[in-house]
Amino acid sequence: MLLSQENKETPEAGFLHIVNLIGLENPTYIELGGFALNGGGAVKPGEGSGVLAIRPGTHPFTLRNAGARPETVTGDFTMEAGKTVAIICYDEGKVYRDGSEEVKLRHTVLAESDTTGPRLSLVSLLRAPSVVVEVSGDSVTLSARRAFQKKVALGDEIHILHQGRTLAEFAIDRPVHHIGFLYQKAGSGGVELSLIEQEKLEYQPPLETEAGEDAE
Repeated sequence: MLLSQENKETPEAGFLHIVNLIGLENPTYIELGGFALNGGGAVKPGEGSGVLAIRPGTHPFTLRNAGARPETVTGDFTMEAGKTVAIICYDEGKVYRDGSEEVKLRHTVLAESDTTGPRLSLVSLLRAPSVVVEVSGDSVTLSARRAFQKKVALGDEIHILHQGRTLAEFAIDRPVHHIGFLYQKAGSGGVELSLIEQEKLEYQPPLETEAGEDAE
C-alpha cells in the first residue's frame, strides 16, 4: 500500500497527509492499509504522517483511542492516482442531561478542488459550538466544524490569536491554501492550531443526518 515517503515522483501514486488532532488523554493509534503510523506507536495531538505516497485503490483505515466510545473506528479510504488528500482526525463530545459525556472519534477528508491562489480558511474542531479568535486585528466567530474564509493576498502578514494568546504568525508568501484547525489538548486547557499548506486542498463540513447530528 505505502510506496515511499520520499519518492514523490512516482506517477502511479497518490499523496496523503494524516494529521491527529484528537486531544484525549489516552493515546491515539492510526493505521491505513496495514501501515501503522509512527511505527505502531501513539501519534501525539498535533502530529502527522508527513506526505505519504500511496498506491491507488481502496484501503482500510483504523483509528483507535481508549478514551472514546467506541474506542475503535474503521472505514475505507480511496486513493486516486496523482491526487493529494489529507485526513484530519479529531474527537467530538456530547454531554447528556445527567452530566455524563460521550466522546466519539471522527475524521474528515480534505480533497482537491479547482480553486487556486492564496487563501486562508479556519475551522474549529473544539467542543464548544463557537469560539472567537482574532485574525490580523479582526474579531471572528468560528462555528464548530464550519470553515471561515478570509481574503488574503501575497505579502500579507497573518496573526491568529485566542484570548490574547498567539496561535500562529505567518506570511502569505506562496499562492497556496492555508487551512488552520483549532483543537484542544486534554489537561492543557489551551487552544492549539494546526496549519496545513497546500495549493488545491479544500475543507468540506460534515454532512448532517436527519437527527441533526454530523455524519461521517
